[in-house]
Amino acid sequence: MRWYRKLYIGETARKDRYRIVGKVKHRRPQRDAYLITLATNEKNLLDIYPANTMLWHYFYKSSILIVGIAGSHEEAVELACQIVTQVYQDTGSFNVRSYIEEHDGKN
Repeated sequence: MRWYRKLYIGETARKDRYRIVGKVKHRRPQRDAYLITLATNEKNLLDIYPANTMLWHYFYKSSILIVGIAGSHEEAVELACQIVTQVYQDTGSFNVRSYIEEHDGKN
């Protein structure tokens, strides 16, 4: 699991962002946190997971890129919409993966 260096953060998750990230990194359960990742399927743009999903060995050991955190599912959907809108405004396309990887500076 990897973290986007310009992590998008929802308003309700902003005050707890360090706690959320720390718990995900150390595989500790938590309530009311959702993660936005680059889609695992080429046909989609982004995926939204409850943070507890990252407790699963598959996700923890995968190279999935976490690009955002939110305090509720509704906020995660809104944040994902903001990400896609920003990508479209900046590039004129919906190639979220390319945009994120270009701005990550690690790939």
